[in-house]
This record gives sequence, C-alpha cells and structure tokens, in this order.
Amino acid sequence: MKAFGLAALLGCVALPASALPNDNPPSEPHDMAADAAADGFLKDTCHVGLSMAVYLHGEVRFYNYGTVSKTVPARPTRRTLYEIGSITKTFTGVLASKAVLDGRMTLDGDFRAYLGAPYPNLEKDGKPITLRTLSAHTSGMPRDIPDNSNLFKNPDFNTLPAQLIARERGYDKARYLRQLHQVTLASVPGNSFNYSNIGTKLVGFGLERVYGESYDGLLKRYITGPLGMTRTSLAVGRVDRGDLAQGYGVSGQTVPYHLLNAGAAGGLYSDTEDMIKYAVWHLDEKNPLVRQSHTLIAGSLTDYGRGMNWYMATTPNGERKIWQSGGVFGMSSQTILFPDSQEAYVLLANDGCFNTQSELEKIALAVHHAEKPVTAGAPAPIR
Repeated sequence: MKAFGLAALLGCVALPASALPNDNPPSEPHDMAADAAADGFLKDTCHVGLSMAVYLHGEVRFYNYGTVSKTVPARPTRRTLYEIGSITKTFTGVLASKAVLDGRMTLDGDFRAYLGAPYPNLEKDGKPITLRTLSAHTSGMPRDIPDNSNLFKNPDFNTLPAQLIARERGYDKARYLRQLHQVTLASVPGNSFNYSNIGTKLVGFGLERVYGESYDGLLKRYITGPLGMTRTSLAVGRVDRGDLAQGYGVSGQTVPYHLLNAGAAGGLYSDTEDMIKYAVWHLDEKNPLVRQSHTLIAGSLTDYGRGMNWYMATTPNGERKIWQSGGVFGMSSQTILFPDSQEAYVLLANDGCFNTQSELEKIALAVHHAEKPVTAGAPAPIR
C-alpha cells in the first residue's frame, strides 16, 4: 500500500471485503488486519458500512467498507458524513478545558454560577454540581430532560425513534433551563457514576454564558476552525447532504437523523477526514488545552479513569489508552488514542446495533496489535 504522510491523504483501489469492494490494497500488517477485522464485522448483517481512519507511524490511512445505503449501494469514503453521537462530548470537554485555562470556569466551583439563575435543587447534602462532576458523570443528574426512561422499558425499536422525537419536540435551551428547576439529584455530586446527557448539555449552556457566544460559534472559533474541520458541524448544509450515510436501526430499518436535540452532548456530524485531524491534535499533550482535557478528573488509570469527557485506562501491556464512543439509533462511532505511541483510530458506522460500538473498538485494537508500535514524535498538522 502506498503510504502518505500528513501532507497528503489516501485514495486507493479495490479489494473485496464484503458485497462491495473497499479502498485498501493491503501492503502492511495493519492493512491486512483492518481488512480481516472489517470482513468479520460486515459478516454480521446488522452492520452496513464502515469508515476508518488510522494515524500510525506518522502517516494517515483511510479504510472504507460496505455501503452508505442498502437501497443505492455505494462504498463510503473519507468524506462520508455520519452522526458521531457522544464523541461530541469530547469537543465540549475541550471547550470546558479552555474555560478552565482562561479562568472562566473552575473544576470544583459551584456550576450553578454559570447558569444565570438559582437552582437550589442542584445540590445534595450541601454539595452542588460542579464542572468536574458533570464531566465525569458523577453529578447525580438524570440521564435526560425530558425524562424518557419509560420509553426504554420493553421498547419497540422500530417505533422508539418516533416516540423520542415526539417526547422532545419543542425543547430549546430556555425550556431545558426551566425544566431544570424540577430535577432531583439521584446522588450526592461526586459519589456515584450516573451517565447524563443533560449534564453535558448544561456544560454547553454554561460555556455559552461565560463566553457570550453560542456553542456552535465556540466550536468554530476554538476547534473546528483552527483544525480545518470544515465538514464537522451541528447541521449539515445543503451542499453536503448528498454525503450523508443512511443510518439503520437494530432491525435493519432506516432511521431519521438527529433524533434528539443533542447539542453539546451528541449533536455533531463529521467524517473520517475531519475526525482524524481532531484525533491527531489530541496526541500532542504538550498543548496545554489537550493536556487539560486529558487530565484525570475521576477514577484512576486502573479503575475507570475519566478526563474531560474522555475515558482512560492503562492496558495490560502498560500502554495509556484514551477513548470515547458514540451511538444514535442509526449510527455508531469510536475514537481511540494511544498518546505514548502516537497512534489514533477513528471508526464510523451507519448502524445502531447493540454491539456496534464494542465491535468498532475490536477493529481498532486488531490494527493496533498487528505489529509492534513505533514511537513517533509529536504529530505534524494534517493538511
């Protein structure tokens, strides 16, 4: 396989891996590992398509398999757009890290100060919610506003997307903040892990208030703009809509895009061409902003470590691994970083099956373990 440095991106010819060809003629152990893992992934007919970008040995490689649509088969490319779900939370974590470095927020101060109204209900046993507890999912906040937990009891996954859309119809920032007054914390902030999308949305609302700018504007100013991520956004423009992969649910049914008002908790669309820029940027921990976003704020590297919306662990062979995954009803995603060996993996798939996020992790680790990692220096920018 012809390898390109970071000044160029790959475009390759076909090799069968499923019903459609992929764009990876294997020439290296990691190429063959990617093909083998993707082939196994697509043998499960719940999976439809897969786009992967790998930064390894100072080079970027793209791999694409399957199809963007069952009705009009076409292999995805590095510019195929997917919803990235909760990987969006890491962008919110970067912006919150900037707010800490800028002195606009603190990790352990009362976060209610950034919401513009008193919320006496957002404390328990005298302990208020904080940026640390919101980012580590230990704030005691509910999973979502509005409460949709009853919809997940014996759900019909064919109708669940429409039910969720109907439940959240009409919600905007003002309504979220009004309903926030009715929240009761499930636990003392800092005491228990309790995954919360609304908690991350609150961080986004706080960021908007302390900077006086929209969340979308902050993304463009501090992340997507400087990194040249021109196709990563909360909404897909008309010119790019033809690049959207069709998402499929657990029964193989098509599902609509942006089921929820996910915003700072999960609302971004992106492609592997953009996301590998973001992932490689995260390998440079000499950058104070990256270093702050990777700071351990809960747990430990041997016990479910958490950074600013990143998960962290030390692998059995002593490597530091940082990751985040995402899932909506028709899309799944995974980003995995190995900062010490300067490796990054981005995987995007257009199905929301129960096992997809973990299967994407397995694919990345198969490539990672295909050969002994070579330690590289700090990454150069992707052009």
